Amino acid sequence: MIYEYPLSLFINEKHIATLLCTPEKLDALVWGFLRTQGIISNTDEVESFILDEKNGIAKIRLNANSDKQSRQLLPVGFNEEDRADFFSDLIESLNCKVVEDQCFSIDVSKVYELMDENLSYSEAFKQTGGAHCVALSDGEKIIVICEDVARHNAMDKAIGEALMRNISLNGKIIFISGRVSFEMILKVARFGLPIVISKSAPTSLSIELAQKLNITLAGFVRGEKMKIYTCPYRIK
Repeated sequence: MIYEYPLSLFINEKHIATLLCTPEKLDALVWGFLRTQGIISNTDEVESFILDEKNGIAKIRLNANSDKQSRQLLPVGFNEEDRADFFSDLIESLNCKVVEDQCFSIDVSKVYELMDENLSYSEAFKQTGGAHCVALSDGEKIIVICEDVARHNAMDKAIGEALMRNISLNGKIIFISGRVSFEMILKVARFGLPIVISKSAPTSLSIELAQKLNITLAGFVRGEKMKIYTCPYRIK
């Protein structure tokens, strides 16, 4: 049985979210959440950060010149007739980056090798079947790897750990053990990551958004097979 732990986040004494997570690498989870939600652009915007693991509370105080905590950044829905405007407005408001790097690529054999490495890391999955793994790679090796009961949290942990270790996300590949959702593509799009690879399936909206942002999205990586949904030229 995998343990689920509530972590409540307060920014400038205002409660903004309670994350149901695996209680490890919680500092990375908080940093990643702040960054992927657009609440901060870098660590310099945080004046103080107190993590009370015993009581499940993280208290963040932003610098006085930051007003990002008041922004509503994530979408809550849209009408089908507003689809085109929705995507355009969302990409602009969230500062998502259209990936312009046409030369970055990864060998298909490396995709299989690195996905196997990502999946083999998760002791929680091996023991319970209830965890997800997310890894960042430079195309040759895994440089950050994190797991959590929730896919979004695992991604936030990986990005947060990279932030804490001053690892640039430029030209990095993200490997995901579970389904790729629209919101997950939004998160990686903030950093211009060129390639997203999943063991499972992407959703229809994640494929549509990845295409608009020139992100290579591949799924169903099983053994030596996969399905490439967008921008296939980066996987050779």
